[in-house]
Amino acid sequence: MYDAWKDKLENPDDWVERTELRKILKMDGSPRCFNEWLNEIEALDDSYLYIQGTLETNETFNKVRIYNYINNKRSIKKREKRLKKGA
Repeated sequence: MYDAWKDKLENPDDWVERTELRKILKMDGSPRCFNEWLNEIEALDDSYLYIQGTLETNETFNKVRIYNYINNKRSIKKREKRLKKGA
C-alpha cells in the first residue's frame, strides 16, 4: 500500500500547503473552482495519493499528482467535447 507519510519524507518538495497549491495551480482568482477540485479529489477512494494529514494536523497536498489529476480531467473533457462536436 502507498505510504503518503513516507513519500512526504522522501519527496518534501512535492508536498505543499493549501495556499501554496492554489498559487501553483494559478487559481488565486477562482477559489470556488479550486475548492471544487479539492472536494472532488477528497471524495476519491485513493485520495491518500493526493492529500496527507487532516485539517487538525495541517493537510499537505501533492502538487504533482493534483496537477496531473486536474490536467487529465480537463483533457478528457476537451476530448469528449470534440468527439460530440464531430458526431
